[in-house]
Amino acid sequence: MTTDKRSKYGGPSQSPVWWIGVAAVSLGLFLLIVIFGLVIHNASAIGHHTILQVGLATCQKLVHNLTTDKDALRDERDQIKINASRMTNEMQALQSNYITLNASRNALQQQVTKLNQSKTGTLCHLGWKMFNNKCYYASEKGVTKNWNNSRKDCQQRRADLVIITTKDELDFVTKIYDRTWIGLSDIQREGKWKWVDGSDLEGNGFWQTGEPNNSGDENCVEISRRNGDWNDAQCKVEIPWICEA
Repeated sequence: MTTDKRSKYGGPSQSPVWWIGVAAVSLGLFLLIVIFGLVIHNASAIGHHTILQVGLATCQKLVHNLTTDKDALRDERDQIKINASRMTNEMQALQSNYITLNASRNALQQQVTKLNQSKTGTLCHLGWKMFNNKCYYASEKGVTKNWNNSRKDCQQRRADLVIITTKDELDFVTKIYDRTWIGLSDIQREGKWKWVDGSDLEGNGFWQTGEPNNSGDENCVEISRRNGDWNDAQCKVEIPWICEA
């Protein structure tokens, strides 16, 4: 008589082969899960590695840029030091030149002061003559001009027609020319004789006898060719002239 084996739940009893199959399937599923987990883990690890590589490259680039900037700043600092040193040397040279020029100026000022204080210190330009600490220029021999043009010539020489105030000065001038224009006229007002510096004629002057007579609109004064005294003449007459500075 065959006995029907059943499980405690009333079903037929399961053979060992069935349990082996179940175990194999379970093991396969487990291995599949493990492999899948390893794949996910490796993918995550690869992603993190990539991120780390990108971050490392960024840091390296930043370090490179900072190093470049540091080198540029160092070069700029060195150049500034060089420029500062050059400017310091230039400033010292300028100070030295200033001291030298200042000393030269003071020396020249002292010389000018001494010359001004000394009556014999007056210096006249080449071609001028000195008398009583004044300088006189006589027009060249054979050159003549009217009174106005004679005065312009003197002014171009930073002087003016001679102003005669003493007999000694008159004698000095007449030794140069026995007839010459001087800086006296009554052009502005008839009979009101004025020197070219705007001052009035004081005293009687050195008129020759009978002068001034204003014969024929004579408004300018010359030294007479006869006796060295003054004579009024027409300003358009062309004769030599003497300047005084």
